[in-house]
Amino acid sequence: MRKLLVLLPTLLLFVTGCAHDFSDKSLALVDRTIAFGALRENPDAYRGKFVLLGGSVANVTPVPEGTLLEVAQYRLDSGGMPDHTAGSGGRFLATTPEFLDTATCKPGALVSMVGEVTGKKVQPLKGKEYTYPVIAVKELHFFKTDEDYFRTWSPYGP
Repeated sequence: MRKLLVLLPTLLLFVTGCAHDFSDKSLALVDRTIAFGALRENPDAYRGKFVLLGGSVANVTPVPEGTLLEVAQYRLDSGGMPDHTAGSGGRFLATTPEFLDTATCKPGALVSMVGEVTGKKVQPLKGKEYTYPVIAVKELHFFKTDEDYFRTWSPYGP
């Protein structure tokens, strides 16, 4: 019984420590009726609305205003983590006034965010013009990938 009393709080701490919850203030702003497919088709229709999105970082670009992330969108699981096994619904751009170091924020990183739709940007993607919804980040969370966990926890890793 004593072991259970020690194990239970430790387990709860581990589980809650892995959750990437957004602040209640940010979540209260989110319009959960906005599907990514609709946003991608007509970003201007959702200008000024707040969304909860996530995916895999495709590109990181430092800009004078902060950082521009190009993200391949993935559905979020119940913990707010992008489900990269479900396939991407397209791409979006996320802007943040923060400088995100490209040594730690790099392509392949999983990210989720709450942000405001500010419009769209058309730019080339694989030789074709692509319309990206543009999101101004209010709150941003990065997740470790499976590879990062393996590297961190493997007794055989570097």
